[in-house]
Amino acid sequence: MTENTSFSEDQRDCLQEIVNVAMGQAGDSLARFLEVFINLSVPRIKLVAAAALTDTLAEMVGTSNQVSAVRQGFHSAEDGRGMRGEAIVVFSDTSFKELAELLAYEEEIDDPAEKELLLDITNILNGACLSGIAEQIETELAFSAPSVLGHRVDLKDLIPAKNVAWNQALLVEINYTLEKRSFKCSLLLLMPGEAIEVVKKALDDLLDDFD
Repeated sequence: MTENTSFSEDQRDCLQEIVNVAMGQAGDSLARFLEVFINLSVPRIKLVAAAALTDTLAEMVGTSNQVSAVRQGFHSAEDGRGMRGEAIVVFSDTSFKELAELLAYEEEIDDPAEKELLLDITNILNGACLSGIAEQIETELAFSAPSVLGHRVDLKDLIPAKNVAWNQALLVEINYTLEKRSFKCSLLLLMPGEAIEVVKKALDDLLDDFD
């Protein structure tokens, strides 16, 4: 890792605005799918060390209860290098029943049905949010197939530090809640150190265009 992984104030403001637009697009897509109003948090952006990831997730997601999560990798479509990382959607375990009601599920919500719900919601959020970010920084992203990272597990066991292959990453967190319901999910974007430099370069190019 280089030492110059921090963002300038202008870079951070620019990234915040890009994420604001992208998360709004994702929230709109989810609202249309569920036919319900979606509340969005202010996105949080920070650099996090691998050893501090679990504590950071607990602070951001804000739950000590069991969670379920889906992960999906993304990378620059042009050459497989450059911007890359993982999008992880973390769901509170109160989500399943409410999602089933909204989607008019008539059958019993067993484990396979719960995982299907997770994958459906993740595809909507990740597709809209990441496409929104890519469009604004004028790049194209390719995606891996989403996979269940954990189903009804303790948050501390979701991403063990021994399974993390980077030293430091950019973490972007966005919370989505449903009006008058307890449903909550958090969309986390994790980009490793070398990808941070790509993001910073893209932000600088955008900032130069505004000068």
